[in-house]
Amino acid sequence: MEEILKEVLSRIKPKDEERNKVRQIFEEIKNRIEEKAKSLGINVRVELEGSVAKDTWISTDKDIDIFILFPHGTDKEKAKEIGLEIAKYGAGENWKIAYAEHPYIKKKIDEYEVDIVPGIEIKEGERPLTAVDRTPLHTKFIKSKMNEEMKDEVRLLKQFMKGIGVYGAELKIEGFSGYLCELLVLYYKNFKNVIKNASNWRPKTIIDYMNYYKDIPCEEIFDAPLIVIDPIDRRRNVAAAVSLQSYSIFVMASKFFLEKPSIEFFFPSKLNVNLNDIINEIKKREISLVMIKMKCPKIPSDILWGEIKKTINKFVKLIENYDFEVIDYKSWSDEENRIIFLIEVEKRKLRRGKIHQGPKIWYDEDLKKFLDKYINNEKVLAGPFIKNERIYVEILRKYNDIKDLLINEIKNLKLSKDIMNEINKGFEVYVDEEILKECEGIEDEIFSFIRKKPLWLK
Repeated sequence: MEEILKEVLSRIKPKDEERNKVRQIFEEIKNRIEEKAKSLGINVRVELEGSVAKDTWISTDKDIDIFILFPHGTDKEKAKEIGLEIAKYGAGENWKIAYAEHPYIKKKIDEYEVDIVPGIEIKEGERPLTAVDRTPLHTKFIKSKMNEEMKDEVRLLKQFMKGIGVYGAELKIEGFSGYLCELLVLYYKNFKNVIKNASNWRPKTIIDYMNYYKDIPCEEIFDAPLIVIDPIDRRRNVAAAVSLQSYSIFVMASKFFLEKPSIEFFFPSKLNVNLNDIINEIKKREISLVMIKMKCPKIPSDILWGEIKKTINKFVKLIENYDFEVIDYKSWSDEENRIIFLIEVEKRKLRRGKIHQGPKIWYDEDLKKFLDKYINNEKVLAGPFIKNERIYVEILRKYNDIKDLLINEIKNLKLSKDIMNEINKGFEVYVDEEILKECEGIEDEIFSFIRKKPLWLK
């Protein structure tokens, strides 16, 4: 295991040239922000935050968080409005607006993703005005507690999370944030101890570094599979974003890594899938794979993924309401041009008819209503007929092909305004071999979805 961890660290620990590039980017943006703030007569402090400031960042995840901090007590709306104006100037050109609780600026500089975020200074234990106001306190806390060795342990944990697909608290992933990884290492001391302990976790695992809840059962306060109390805000569960799915994947991966350590957990091999592999896998499992493709609305990432998740749930409910059996489903998007919904079903086509149960024959009024409705109904394929004490008919399904169902009924669903606008512009439905022409660039994604087995599970 030690050789594997050493190899991983050599790949992910930032090199001097990377650190110099980050400092250069920060200084250039900081100078522009201070110049703009001075011209407006505004007093702000510009700070580097997040994993770069704490020196727990990894070379495979190049995010730079720059905060424009307004003095304590500044009006929230004022900080938002003026802060955004200053952030835009700081970014220069080719920036875009993103949204968390309030807007901030994103900019791509070479391979680095830069977030410029307005915030308001708060004191320790004080309730933040916005979700980002805690971040400087998080940075200060981690820097005060973490030594150089622990920073490398955090890096290993982050890359492990990334390799198994659970790194990131955003809605797209619903996994472990960088701050959560830092707290886990702080609590368990090193990467190996985190993995050893996580391999035995159960739902409602509680980690309270500051012992805020030593006399209070906090599992009754926080409803989540993992409860990690924020050292700088006892009201907050840092692991609130972690879904049961991501939690379970991490626990199981930890078990298997301890049994059979491999670099695959950190850097999964590329599948190099071709189109025939996808079709062969579909045929092997004797399923049907449905793909629904639509254009992507221009909305912030977290809002987009919230809408994508709600939309696919509506699709699944629609399919099940028409008696098709759903096995599994997944969504994919490049967040700019297209959204793809993948839904596995038992089979594409159902038989034309379905049995419809009527009343018990002893209830004359109900029996008469049933017979009046169905005895000469053109949609009845067989019956009415009696089976034991009930009367039945076999009626013609409205849809027996899942493609016809989706093409005709998706537009009647109550979906979000953003999604519905794109649906109304046009969407496409493909089944089995038809999906091949839309697989370009996401072959591995589709194959992994059908295959199910994680790459690290040997």
